[in-house]
Amino acid sequence: MAESAESNLTTNSNFFRDTISKISKRFPFLHRIVLLHFLMLIVCLIGIMVDDRQLMGINVWIKPTKFIISGIVVLWTIGWYLLVYPFREKTKTFIAVVAAILMLLEDTIITSQAARGVSSHYNTASLFDGIVFGIMGLAIGLFTGIVFWFFIKSFSSQLDFPNQMKWSLRISWFTFLFASAIGGSMISQLGHNVGVADGGVGLPFLNWSTAGGDLRVAHFFGIHGVQIIPLAAFYFSKKLNNSTLTTILSVGFALLYLGWIAFTFYQAKQGLPVLSL
Repeated sequence: MAESAESNLTTNSNFFRDTISKISKRFPFLHRIVLLHFLMLIVCLIGIMVDDRQLMGINVWIKPTKFIISGIVVLWTIGWYLLVYPFREKTKTFIAVVAAILMLLEDTIITSQAARGVSSHYNTASLFDGIVFGIMGLAIGLFTGIVFWFFIKSFSSQLDFPNQMKWSLRISWFTFLFASAIGGSMISQLGHNVGVADGGVGLPFLNWSTAGGDLRVAHFFGIHGVQIIPLAAFYFSKKLNNSTLTTILSVGFALLYLGWIAFTFYQAKQGLPVLSL
């Protein structure tokens, strides 16, 4: 049993390294932007240790740290999907470059505003702050367009995946679009909390409000459904030999996950925290 677990770990590790290697060779610009994100992450982690300034109740460097980690995961995910999705080669390169630029633009703004000790999101305190917030909104809108492109392509007959994975991908891209709509809801109200002001008591590191509703919960899980949902389908396919049962479990998990996002969105809109500590 121990040998089997070790073998699976080694196999998964090799798959991850091989995938990153393929991404770096096929989409070198995206890969370099990911490496730049790692450098930014180091800066933010150092900032957390040496800079005691606080913003909205937490260290100023925690927010960019969260966004940079998320950006690394999302860009690597985009790179992997581009390896296997049936886009034309020039289209793949175009998507990789644009996605990398947009992610770098957003995370650079968030990090720069943190260094200034001011909010990046919903900040219209000055003309400059309003402009950079508007640029972020434009970048997010364009990135959502790329996600919609993937969602449409997920229905292509050229997508060479088992049935359970196809449906998992379709639902996962839809969850990302749902999360983007939740992001739009936050922008429209110039804040992420409901029932209480932004900031205040929250979960460690994540800082999701424990006193009122927080739309960031549903937004976070929605965006990262493109990793979690397909991974669940992959797990079911490895554990089961019955394709019909695998499809049922994969689609069932994807719908439950989408339901979880809808529930946390509804809960937040009612002014209720995801956890009350």
